[in-house]
Amino acid sequence: MRKLSLLSLLTLLCALPGAAQTTAGDDRRPEFFVGYSNLQAEGLPERNATTGSFSDDLFGERSGLHGINVEATGYLTPRFGLTGDFSYNARDRNFTPAGGGEGDIDTRVINVLGGPQVRFPNQTRATPFLRALFGVANTRFNVSSSTQPAGGGNVTSSFSTNATDFAMALGGGLDVRLSDRVGLRVFQIDYNPVFLRDRSISVLGGAGAIQPTRLESNRQDNIRLGFGVTFK
Repeated sequence: MRKLSLLSLLTLLCALPGAAQTTAGDDRRPEFFVGYSNLQAEGLPERNATTGSFSDDLFGERSGLHGINVEATGYLTPRFGLTGDFSYNARDRNFTPAGGGEGDIDTRVINVLGGPQVRFPNQTRATPFLRALFGVANTRFNVSSSTQPAGGGNVTSSFSTNATDFAMALGGGLDVRLSDRVGLRVFQIDYNPVFLRDRSISVLGGAGAIQPTRLESNRQDNIRLGFGVTFK
């Protein structure tokens, strides 16, 4: 009887590591992420073309916008889940228009996305993941400039555009487990295209007259980077 008890205890002890691995590999708890976001945004007005002159390169500059990224993921299986994503990125910068003076560019980009995410759990603390998110992005530009011609006076020019368009985020990243409930998202990177539609804007010209200008549809090829903390 004693030998049978010892054998049963030994069998149970040997089975515990395997049971722990099965439990860890079958983790379907919801996961939440909050962290810093850096949006390398294509489409900011070029530094010296903000006085009503819309050149072909007006929407061809890339600039870094800082902000926050929040996500929630519910897992249907240990590997496959659905992610909801919100990010807010902004930048306000000054520039010097052609001919002197001063100007300001205020940019805001908000992403509201959702879609499938696949992670790859293993025997280490590091878990890579891939995802494909779809939704909308609200993009806003406010541009103004002021110059002082040689003849005197003050000439101002400004325009603004605010649009909500279809957007995606295709990418992935790497999570490192710190404890059973807390992890570190070492990095994540997404290709974040925004499909801007045709739209009209009103440009305040140097003489104070409002000039309607039509911007044709184009695609902003943004890159979104981030890191932060995950919770379960």
